[in-house]
Amino acid sequence: MRRKHTQTTERTALQLIRQYGISIMEAAELIQQMFAALPGRGPRLARARKCMELGRQEMVRREKTVPFREAVRETLLAKKHRRQRTVSEIRYICDRLMRKCPGLSGHPVRSMRPEECRAWIHCAFSTPRQRYKARLILSGVFSIARKRGWCQRNPTAGNAIDIPPPAEQTIRVLSIPEIEKLKHTVRNLHHGECRAAFGLMLYAGIRPAEVKRLTWGMVDLEENVVSLPARHSKTGGGRQVSIRPVLRKWLMEAMPGKNAPICPENWNRKWKEIREKAGWGRNGIPWIQDVLRHCYASYHAKRFRNYPELQYEMGHSCLSLLKTRYLNMEGITSKDAALFWSEAV
Repeated sequence: MRRKHTQTTERTALQLIRQYGISIMEAAELIQQMFAALPGRGPRLARARKCMELGRQEMVRREKTVPFREAVRETLLAKKHRRQRTVSEIRYICDRLMRKCPGLSGHPVRSMRPEECRAWIHCAFSTPRQRYKARLILSGVFSIARKRGWCQRNPTAGNAIDIPPPAEQTIRVLSIPEIEKLKHTVRNLHHGECRAAFGLMLYAGIRPAEVKRLTWGMVDLEENVVSLPARHSKTGGGRQVSIRPVLRKWLMEAMPGKNAPICPENWNRKWKEIREKAGWGRNGIPWIQDVLRHCYASYHAKRFRNYPELQYEMGHSCLSLLKTRYLNMEGITSKDAALFWSEAV
């Protein structure tokens, strides 16, 4: 009777093993390996079941993922507090990648490899600047995916993808006569409404997009600082910029109510007219978007030679960007720098 029971048990065990597509020998080897690797002490079966459960949980965690489109959606939600321009840029880059690269939208983020990411970027974008920007945004998407447990690594981080930053061209800063011509035009066109915004770009290095978001409440003439909140800054970090005497005079010439915007109504049109009247733009010298910020940095460095202070006021995280991108003191003399910062505006 016992032999019959044993035979029945063995047949049942054999059926259980075969339904998983493995042989008796493979099952025996698997059990041997599992028991040999068990840590600790105690009943073997109990410890084996605990190891299997822990292993199952770890596999679920490691294999958990979402398609690329879902990772993009989560990234946009995580970045919704950022400036509208930043969010729009992320959406544009990711939408273009998914539109130009068939299959990317539904591709699991966990299985994406560096060579695939590089191929997608090159497929969707043609210029070095666009490709570099796409790599940065993809890196941000993978960073969010890692935090959510959807992938183990960022395939675009570090040197995983060979997409270097584009070579930056040296920007010639304006000469003192050119700056004087601009200043004269700013004062005499549109009743001088653009003086404050112009002064902040030239003498505080505030970006054109940033100055449009400033109000007079952010200008403190008692502390002599302009405070840029994080939400108004291009890089997402707040900073304070010193108001030097020459800038103070420009601001004192046009100070309305505390909550009034720095830029007048129809600022874009008026600023364009000022540039054209002074000889830039249409049928004149090409105007470079950030040239006043470059002037501020170069004349500041020539006059004060305080790179850490300049780095902070420019809002840069390191000195290398300041030195390689912004500073161009070629042709600027000490006399020019003194004239630039002169209070005799």
